Amino acid sequence: MKFSILFCLLLLTVGALMSIRENSDAVVEQKFAFNNYVLSELELVIDELKDFHAERADSSKSTAHYFKARIHYKHIEFFVEHVSPVQAKYQINGALVPKFSEYEEGFIVDPCGFQRVEEILFSGEEIDSVGLENELLDLITVFQELKNAYLSISLSDYLYLEMLQLQLVRIAAMNLNGYDATFTKTNIQEVDENLKSMLEMIKLFRLKFGTKGELKKKFQALNKDIQNAQKFLRKNPNFDTFNRLDFITFHVETINRDLVLLHRTLGLPWSEHKQALHLNSDRLFSNETLNPQFFSIYYSDESNLEKQAALGKLLFYDPILSANNERACSSCHQPDKAFTDGLRTSQAFNQDGFVERNAPTLIDAVYQKAFFYDGKAYQLEQQIRDVVHNEREMGSKLSDVVLKLRKSDEYKALFRAAFTVQKDAGISEYAIQKAITEYEKTLISMNSRFDRYLGGERNSLNQREINGYNLFAGKALCGSCHFFPLFNGTVPPYFMDSEYEILGVPATGENKSLDLDKGRYEVTKVQKQMYAFKTPSIRNCELTGPYMHNGIYTDLKQVLQFYQKGGGEGFKYPVPNQTLPFDSLELSDREQEDIILFLKALTDTSGLAQKPFKLPSFESSPNLNARVWGGKY
Repeated sequence: MKFSILFCLLLLTVGALMSIRENSDAVVEQKFAFNNYVLSELELVIDELKDFHAERADSSKSTAHYFKARIHYKHIEFFVEHVSPVQAKYQINGALVPKFSEYEEGFIVDPCGFQRVEEILFSGEEIDSVGLENELLDLITVFQELKNAYLSISLSDYLYLEMLQLQLVRIAAMNLNGYDATFTKTNIQEVDENLKSMLEMIKLFRLKFGTKGELKKKFQALNKDIQNAQKFLRKNPNFDTFNRLDFITFHVETINRDLVLLHRTLGLPWSEHKQALHLNSDRLFSNETLNPQFFSIYYSDESNLEKQAALGKLLFYDPILSANNERACSSCHQPDKAFTDGLRTSQAFNQDGFVERNAPTLIDAVYQKAFFYDGKAYQLEQQIRDVVHNEREMGSKLSDVVLKLRKSDEYKALFRAAFTVQKDAGISEYAIQKAITEYEKTLISMNSRFDRYLGGERNSLNQREINGYNLFAGKALCGSCHFFPLFNGTVPPYFMDSEYEILGVPATGENKSLDLDKGRYEVTKVQKQMYAFKTPSIRNCELTGPYMHNGIYTDLKQVLQFYQKGGGEGFKYPVPNQTLPFDSLELSDREQEDIILFLKALTDTSGLAQKPFKLPSFESSPNLNARVWGGKY
């Protein structure tokens, strides 16, 4: 099988949370009903795929088998995605564009699985019989392998409840945003199937734990709220016109709260492993639910984070980090411009021209798994080092910065206070990077009018802004790359990797030729990643223009019209492996305006623009006291 190389990663996510039993007879006797439900649905998927393969020459029968197989998969999507994330992403239900495996360097996964089968059946092109047969055989094989593997696993009860919560995130961020079922647009009906399986799982919990006292109320509330959500789905099953925002706000969040309350009432523990979301939270989509430490290195010195962040803020605005003491981090990331610089591309060191790429916002930058447009850095700390050492940006070295900072009694006192538990409590390269990182972690923007609407403030958005989000996530398919709720390319619900897209961005705003910046290819040297760039956050995009990696568009309308046209291919550029749909989005002028109104509702820079009153002094080097906070340019 072409993807068997990945099968060894079957237990990647659950790790120590899963116990493997050697005695299969004992497993059959002890196995709880949850496993039986998963195995029975897996068997139905396999049966439908086998019937599909046997009757693939009959288009009406094969189509019916395809939809039935997908339905049964959607019933156990919550389980397979959690226990076997590699198989789910790279074999079963991967995207319709080539994906670069984050688990095996240089390994490219071409479109495959259910979405590839859907493309063969419903794209309108002549059916590729050989390709269809191969895809079906591969799917049958991987599902059979999963079934065999699942025979010998036993999971704790609390994990099933957490899986259901994570499925709610998947529904809101992926399934409702057209991440799969791109051609058939059956996403709304499939979310209904997700909820059907949730009802089945809750029924099994009732059978195991009983319904006495407070538990009865919790089960009843959960059942009722899931059924209400299903009614909402069935009332408007049209993918393009479905009101996603209200469904997420008033149904998904409600079901999540019910699951959390049930979890607490049952007295079950919560996962202790490092993950992106604090699931023991009454809100699923809020700043409090996100775990910023998941997106960074886990440190032992967590006792003085506020002091470290305050020190990092000084360093961020201090041009002492640059070789000429004239450039600071804030030179290119200015707080009054949402931590960008308002230039097409940033000014270079010593004012020697301009660098090649636009300065991205640092707001919410922590919520990524890759940094820079080409993803060359995998930690904020690495990003800081690269900028300081870049001859075109700061032209310095952290070792030189350490020597300069040690000349300031004020800085020495600040470092000692912030890093008291470290052996090198004095000034060090590590401490510089850690302090700036902790400051950047405070640059969070999750209280926009859009976020307040998610929290239940119904008056925070008007109808056109609500419609704009529904278009963004639906008809325009923007949400299949800019994932809700962060609206960047970090893939929910596990947020393990950041995605890249090949758009075919022009060299200038006149749209006459392709920009020749090779993007991600310069890092990986993988041909299929030529012109690929990391998907940035669109939060605060009202303030972060000019746009695109090369800053060629000056307003959001130009950006939207680029997508409306179909990207580089729409402009007839040669763009191998473009991940953006080539054809027009067919958005009306009013629909485009509504999307832009929604984008502006994501603006939130409150409390982030506060600057230091003064920079620390240098008693023994008075020449350094002439430096200007924020840099001279």
